[in-house]
Amino acid sequence: MLPLRDGSVAYDGRVSPSPPFRGWRIVGLGLIANAIGAGVLGAYAFMVTPLIEEFGATPAQLGLGMSITIASMALASPILGRILDRGRLRLTMLSGVLVMLVAMGLLSRGQALWQLAVCLSAVAIGLAMFGMLPAKVLIVNWFVRKRGRALAIAFAGTSLAGFVMPPITAWLIELFSWRTALVWIALGAAALATPAIAFFAIRRPEDIGQYPDGDPAPPGGAEEVVSPRLPHGRIVRDRNFWVLGVGDALAMSVPVATGLFFVRHLEEVGIPRTTIALVMPLMACCSLAGKLTVGTLADRVNPRLLAIAMLVLHVIGLWIVAVGTGVTAMIVAALPIGFGGGGFFPLPSVLQGRCFGRLIIGQVSGLHSLLGLPLLLVSAPLTGMVAASTGSFLVPFVCLGLLQLLAAGILVFLRVPDEEPSISLFVDEPPRADPLAAPSATP
Repeated sequence: MLPLRDGSVAYDGRVSPSPPFRGWRIVGLGLIANAIGAGVLGAYAFMVTPLIEEFGATPAQLGLGMSITIASMALASPILGRILDRGRLRLTMLSGVLVMLVAMGLLSRGQALWQLAVCLSAVAIGLAMFGMLPAKVLIVNWFVRKRGRALAIAFAGTSLAGFVMPPITAWLIELFSWRTALVWIALGAAALATPAIAFFAIRRPEDIGQYPDGDPAPPGGAEEVVSPRLPHGRIVRDRNFWVLGVGDALAMSVPVATGLFFVRHLEEVGIPRTTIALVMPLMACCSLAGKLTVGTLADRVNPRLLAIAMLVLHVIGLWIVAVGTGVTAMIVAALPIGFGGGGFFPLPSVLQGRCFGRLIIGQVSGLHSLLGLPLLLVSAPLTGMVAASTGSFLVPFVCLGLLQLLAAGILVFLRVPDEEPSISLFVDEPPRADPLAAPSATP
């Protein structure tokens, strides 16, 4: 038996075909993980009015609840990032499903706002363990040349959740109650995530004798790829770390606030909840189109320029929502909000991979989550407080648009390297350079 360069095996004069590339199964797992995470968090927007009615909560208090969720995920991310780069990824993800399931069950039984806050924090940690961060780590490791397309397909799960979950959540609340709706959502999420993780979660292609993008083995073979124990200080001294981290934090703090209060805003301008449940799937469809289109372009076009363009487009839609009062205006706004917001979504991950390489993607992503924590914490409650003081969401939505324009201005200063770096860019004597760090598309 003789192994050949393309991964096939010659035995008794015959050549057996190489096993199929499993990277696209990883993309499917990422799509499921992102859909579940977005679906669970998106359901919170439909809980705003029931919680106001049952507990007498204010919009600012409910905004604080979203901030608690974001804080829990961000604080856990630096630790999770290193674990996902070096540890047992599948076990971590399965443990996260269990944490989420138990926490949502307890959340449905909460009798006070502080109890809901504690349970919501646990739900967020569970989602962080098996949701967007692990999906990003997996895909960045499995793809280099086709990374933009792969990330776009995986992040399309958030659009899928935006299409499916609003009518399901609204229907469950109307048919049962918000408590029963949470239980059914948790059970459905666990039923989808558990088998997908158990069968498909493989950290790197090298773990099963394959290579990124399904490419054949490099001439002479490749060394085992091991993530180094890189001090955080080496990463934070890189200029791109701050430019990308701050720009992404500013940009992502806006949909945290608008996503929470979008339904409430439409209710306040007189649009029925059943109609809202139709506007949001339209936005999700546009978001899906944006992710797939822009993600594919990111493999060929400078992703920094794409990110700036998508932020500007999203701002246009946001301002239409702020000043509009009818269903027609909201439908028109759904197009740029969906396409711009969806198109931007995979680009920070593409830029992280291009600027820092795949061996430390979990560590970099975790640190960026922590960096953006202050902005993510204040955006939702501050939006709620301004809306309460002004009597509408006009002023806060306009200000949030200005914040995204600032994010676009900061990303102008990002320097995207022509080639994806190996770990040697950050350490003096790397324990093992990445032999597969291939040149990326010309920006």
